[in-house]
Amino acid sequence: MKKKLSLLLCLIMIIIMAAGCTQQNEIQPPSAVNTDSTTKAMMAPGTYTAQVYGFSMSWPDILNVTVSENAIESIAFDEESGSTASMIDAVAANMFPRILENQSINVDMVSGATFTSAAARTAIEDCIKQAIVAAGNEESAISAFKTTQEKIGGSEELETQVLVIGMGGGGTYTALRAAENGADVLVIEKQGRYGGTTALTSEIQSINPPRVQEKYNNGENFTDAEALYQAWTEYTEGDAKKEMLDLYFKNSGPAFDWLALDHGAMFDFDPKPGFTPQDWYKVKFQWYPNTSPDHPNAPTYGYNKREIASYFDKLVEDFTALGGKYMLETEAYELITDETGAVVGAKAKNHLTGTEYTIKADAVVIATGGFLGNKEMTNEYLSDEYYPLKGAWKVYGSYGNDGKMIQSAIDMGAATYNIGMPPEVHMSGTPMFIPHSYGFAINRVEGQKSFNTGRQCVWSVADLPMFLGITPNSLAVGVDGERFTAETGVAMLDPWIAGPNFYSIWSSDQINNVRDNGFKHFLGGVSSGFLGYTGDIPVNTPLPEAYDVLDAGIEMGFIFKADTIEKLAEAIDIDSSALKNTVKTYNSYCASGKDEQFNKDAKYLETIGQGPYYAIKMASYSYNTCAGLDVNTNLQILNTSGEPIEGLFCVGSDCAGVLFTEKKPYVTYGGANNGWVLTSAYVCGESVAEYVNNK
Repeated sequence: MKKKLSLLLCLIMIIIMAAGCTQQNEIQPPSAVNTDSTTKAMMAPGTYTAQVYGFSMSWPDILNVTVSENAIESIAFDEESGSTASMIDAVAANMFPRILENQSINVDMVSGATFTSAAARTAIEDCIKQAIVAAGNEESAISAFKTTQEKIGGSEELETQVLVIGMGGGGTYTALRAAENGADVLVIEKQGRYGGTTALTSEIQSINPPRVQEKYNNGENFTDAEALYQAWTEYTEGDAKKEMLDLYFKNSGPAFDWLALDHGAMFDFDPKPGFTPQDWYKVKFQWYPNTSPDHPNAPTYGYNKREIASYFDKLVEDFTALGGKYMLETEAYELITDETGAVVGAKAKNHLTGTEYTIKADAVVIATGGFLGNKEMTNEYLSDEYYPLKGAWKVYGSYGNDGKMIQSAIDMGAATYNIGMPPEVHMSGTPMFIPHSYGFAINRVEGQKSFNTGRQCVWSVADLPMFLGITPNSLAVGVDGERFTAETGVAMLDPWIAGPNFYSIWSSDQINNVRDNGFKHFLGGVSSGFLGYTGDIPVNTPLPEAYDVLDAGIEMGFIFKADTIEKLAEAIDIDSSALKNTVKTYNSYCASGKDEQFNKDAKYLETIGQGPYYAIKMASYSYNTCAGLDVNTNLQILNTSGEPIEGLFCVGSDCAGVLFTEKKPYVTYGGANNGWVLTSAYVCGESVAEYVNNK
């Protein structure tokens, strides 16, 4: 009996101990639970693909995401993605590593490539959801990959001889040139990529670069510099600063030699003339390659962006080899001065970490690309004296060019020069575009590939509003209700005359004709290559969805409809009597076959017929502002008394107004703004190095 009791007690003790062990296991972290032989997979391993429209309306961005059971392993753009190559590269180099490191898609997007970043994020989320569902889990499990990372914050103090603010063309050139001349240089850039707007352009102006001429033109001049100088002076009516124009003509050649021959940037060394028949001066050097394989005899405006970005990679490599330092995604927001008023540095903040920097420097160079992205500044500084320029402008480029440092300099007493002049405008389009969610079909343009990308050209009836605005048989009016040019120029050369916006006026009679018979004139303008889809809507092609598209635009708020011209004027908030009179006068030109105001070709005169009437809001798309601060021949910023502000320099678009006039747009000889970006940086790099080395 005792033996049985002993065995029973032992059994009870074993049960109690086992229970205790079970209880201990239950309070272990979930990773220690071993109810199954393996942890349940969150995702089915493999590579998943998703696509979403980003910067391009014509071609989606395509993302390939490889996952394991519980982690994102790799992310890559497909080579057929539609966004500009340099934007794709910036997102891949900056945002993808952040996602992989944090295992979260809720990381900071790349400033300067916002559309591409947002598209990539959406596609990556789609891929992860596919993998989650494939593993038998609910889509809501995506929350595990949407954690938000806290900013590190804190503050840090840095020191350098030269601080360059901005790493577009002007900042990159200045930093490299200053480092070559023995200065210790730090350059900071708010975007996640360097090259800025310069890397998105097509050409650089240079006047007879001597070494390039020796190598590629038997030592002969490309153009008559004296004739060009006289034409430039006459065009700007004496408003350009003579000493600065002299500096430009003297240094644009050596600066180009330096960029192309010393640092390997590739160009077509057979320079081209400018945009109008009067601009015959051969000064426009196009980035190489400047044609697409499918259009060997036609210039391209986007196909070579990856190559241009590689040239900037080489410049940055040359800079860092000299000991230069740079920081991306770090934005300067305030200049620092000492008790004498001299500039001794700047305050900045890193977008990723939240770290605040106080950067002490013997000299600061502002190279921030103008202020077009700042509607408060365009309202304040652009002038309405000659043209109605005040207002918010659409930007083809970066809204990051917000003028903070220009304003900081003005606040401390810096002078401006021609700051109110027109921005650099090349094209017009609608201020917004009808998204793919409306379901309008995309059609191939047989036998034609895009100059911009080398891909198949496509068109969609969704582009109807843009083409109504740029077709030469339209009626275009400014916000005052008056015509401002012959409508043959509203697609490219002339939209800026109306300011940030204008309206294209159409009657139902005309819309019915477009619906039933299509456009009767070739629409070709630079707009169709840059904005909306890549191909023109084919002529004589009926567009039965025309009113559906117009209704979509009305819903979106950029198309307006009314039964009478007077009510249409009220809808777009312009003077009804002015618009009514404009339509009446224009119709009289159509009846007589002679445009007595702007001499538009009679074949484009088309009567505004019966209502209801439509107004399509159009926008002037600009690269950048052309003027800002006043500088001397050392590129030192001047105060309102004409004296240099100690320690403060400026290059590029932030001071290009010294070459121009407020009465007219920038000169049309080709590549002038880019030419000044390079030349001013070339000169400034040397002068700022001399300044700090002599302190």
